[in-house]
Amino acid sequence: MPLVPAVGVVVTNHNNGAYVGRAVESVARQSLRDLMVIVVDDASTDQSDTEIRKCLARLDDRRFRYVRLESNVGQAGAARRGLAELDTSFVCFLDSDDIWYDDFAARQIGAHLNADFPVALTYCDSHIIDADDRMLAGTAWWFDAVIGEWQTPVQRTIDPSRMPTMDADKGELAYGRSGRLTLHSHWSQHGATNSMASMMFRRKFVDLVLNRPDRELKLYLDFYLSTLACLLTGAIALHDSLYAYRMHGQNKHSNAAVLGGAYNSSTQAWDPIRRYILGLVLDTLQNEASALRLAFGADRHALAEEMVKEALADRRNDRGGRPWNRLWDALRTMATNLGGERPAQPSDLEKADLRRSLTSVR
Repeated sequence: MPLVPAVGVVVTNHNNGAYVGRAVESVARQSLRDLMVIVVDDASTDQSDTEIRKCLARLDDRRFRYVRLESNVGQAGAARRGLAELDTSFVCFLDSDDIWYDDFAARQIGAHLNADFPVALTYCDSHIIDADDRMLAGTAWWFDAVIGEWQTPVQRTIDPSRMPTMDADKGELAYGRSGRLTLHSHWSQHGATNSMASMMFRRKFVDLVLNRPDRELKLYLDFYLSTLACLLTGAIALHDSLYAYRMHGQNKHSNAAVLGGAYNSSTQAWDPIRRYILGLVLDTLQNEASALRLAFGADRHALAEEMVKEALADRRNDRGGRPWNRLWDALRTMATNLGGERPAQPSDLEKADLRRSLTSVR
């Protein structure tokens, strides 16, 4: 019988000395044992180096290696330095203030090795915790969301299985597993995945697209890589929360509070960040066009480039001003007025086909 492939893990840390030990220990507890783990400290100025060394000495685990950088290179640079130490076919990146649950790696590699369709990226939902590991939210509301397309229903039932069980003696929460998976075969600018700690990638894909200078991706490597993966191969979402995302008040991006609702996790304006990263994505698609066409086909590459250009050109986030959206909005309104069900929102592939049709008859 075939064997489970080894998985590489890069734990990137910068000034998270209060949390990095818990992150590293969560990797050591993984039920998938065939791991190669590189802990990279990105020139921290706090107690991180001491904490990492103490943690690794306590674990005494030959699967773990430590790299300390003398100068700060940012998220992409630290990830790239860790990748240089790995030769596995699959790789994950764990931010040092987050925590994986014990079945994270096993569930992710299982999703990658499904017998339906291979993708470059799998990602999962998350719990939200505070600095002391206390739960703030049982899901990341943006996980697998279609931002701005549909309003939350006025009322709906919530499956009782979504409720946690509580261990009164230990003060711990436990959530069941649904095992639900969703294949997203094409990218949508309205779609959302999750943070870096939620993801597992095919290593060859990362090597192909992670070609930006370190200074361009000090942050938001997850958005860059996941966008390219969804554009070029599609992605699989695991609807269970397989890790805890920590909002401790000093996050470099998610520095806001959990307020309930579709809250903003950051006080920073998202649109400039979104446009900057999409600009890098477009630049990669154009600069690496030959290699990407060879890997994924000319049609897929052309559609990816077209979709990113449209997303960058539309400051209204592709709502209201384009003929295919006006047409679809009219159909939805008509169906609602007639008492019928609203038609499903078209995929970006369908929108692109409709745009080409409309353009050809002008």
